[in-house]
Amino acid sequence: MIAYPWYLLAVGIIILVVGSLSAALSGLSTPRQRGLDPRMRDDEIVRHLREGQRIGLPGLVIFVGLACIAASIVWRLALVILAKR
Repeated sequence: MIAYPWYLLAVGIIILVVGSLSAALSGLSTPRQRGLDPRMRDDEIVRHLREGQRIGLPGLVIFVGLACIAASIVWRLALVILAKR
């Protein structure tokens, strides 16, 4: 029971590193998006703006890693507070 927060922290760090590496590698493989052009149609502009607002899989993986790390810290703080009682 006492080791579980440390395992959760280790898993969170591993997930964070994997997410960061996948974000770096996916950024290298995608071509640069062109900017907005005055000659573009309205539906092209809307599609271009929506593509920039999507959260990709690497972003979600990084979020899960940060959530694991935060849960580990909260869990350890709770154990310390409860141990003082």
